Amino acid sequence: GFSTYESVYRAENIFLVKRLVIVSQRYHLYRAVYISKSLNFERVVGADATLYRMYGQTVRDLREVFAREKDFFQTIFKPESTVLGEQVPLNQSGDVTND
Repeated sequence: GFSTYESVYRAENIFLVKRLVIVSQRYHLYRAVYISKSLNFERVVGADATLYRMYGQTVRDLREVFAREKDFFQTIFKPESTVLGEQVPLNQSGDVTND
């Protein structure tokens, strides 16, 4: 997705997901779970994929401060994702996406 908010928004509105498991690095996981809960998923579980601190993590941590501010307001106003498309429910055969 273009952003965490848009990825979660699309999971709900395009793929009709109601329960979500998010696997991400620890610094990002809190925000992703917060967004999901704010968009009223039935159940959200986060799994930390962090094995060790990577080179350049300080820059990602700083970026996360601004991303949290942005996403906090997005969860209040709940704008549509900039890219939507037709609904593709995940409870069907994957063949529906074949050309």
